Amino acid sequence: MTIISDTILQAWTTGRKTHRSAKGWITGNAVCCPHNGETADKRGRGGLIISDGDNSVSYSCFNCQYRASYTPGYPLSYKFRKLLKWLNVDEAEIQRLNIEAKREQQRQELLGIVKPEVKKEEIKTSFKKESLPDEAISFLGLVEFYELSMTDLEVRSYPNNFVTAVEYVSNRKIDMQKYEFYWSDNTKFKMNNRVIIPFTWKNEIVGYSARAFNDNITPKYIQQVDSGYVFNIDKQGKDWSVVIVCEGVFDAISVDGVAVLRADINQQQIDIIESLDREIIVVPDFDQSGGNLIDIAIKNGWSVSFPVWSETCKDINQAVIKYGKLFTLKTILDAKETSELKIKLMKKKYY
Repeated sequence: MTIISDTILQAWTTGRKTHRSAKGWITGNAVCCPHNGETADKRGRGGLIISDGDNSVSYSCFNCQYRASYTPGYPLSYKFRKLLKWLNVDEAEIQRLNIEAKREQQRQELLGIVKPEVKKEEIKTSFKKESLPDEAISFLGLVEFYELSMTDLEVRSYPNNFVTAVEYVSNRKIDMQKYEFYWSDNTKFKMNNRVIIPFTWKNEIVGYSARAFNDNITPKYIQQVDSGYVFNIDKQGKDWSVVIVCEGVFDAISVDGVAVLRADINQQQIDIIESLDREIIVVPDFDQSGGNLIDIAIKNGWSVSFPVWSETCKDINQAVIKYGKLFTLKTILDAKETSELKIKLMKKKYY
């Protein structure tokens, strides 16, 4: 797979030394620094090693600590594709290299070649544990409680607000077998008029969102979680090729994406999302605040989708309610933009 190592060598020319160091490093000005909150590198703090054995490529920045690598027999990682983009490799060429990497992967699998395990970089982040609101119980748990506490002759009569909470989630076209929701009869903060969605990190509860199902109740949302949290990371499949990033909890649940919980993203959230190592597609809310997510997507080299339903629906969940999950997902994937110029032009149209 010399085509990939040759491409990066041809593209990386700024400040690069023509010879290798004693340890095998090819050094030059790191192209990643301006994209990671640092000033442009002029001291040759980028390093590249190409293995003479299998032509694997490893890039490291000794300033902003960005790392990306490619090993023949594995897909072209998201971080490596982003590095190529920063090196001004054409998008069509990156797609071609990605196809070649997949072909090499298939070839090695057919030949039964045993590949060394590539350890995935894990994000070193933790969140403090947080309890759910007082007396919160899951929808399923409450139903089971009533079934056990009543005789066969008794007519089951659930609390009216609980029934309304279930209807609210159902009307949002959410799969209640896949996602767990809670309700509390506690009147503090009018919690008995809210649907409670637990926030988990590594399958432990670290917070929650309590959404009012009565429009007369304010605030609409009560959220308790650390600011760097990304909702629904735990439910991202290991073999998925994309992650859909949106603002709201119900939007993320509707298409199995992730939510940043506001119209802005901090660096910790960026690191968590990028640690998934797959294509990132931002779907902003099509209202006043949505433009902020687009700016962050542009800065980080993420894709942005402007689906056909954006003229009639404010967000993903509205589209799922109106058109269904499969259609909404397909239109998101079909309408993704990777070109920075096109994304900026579309932003002007909507915002």
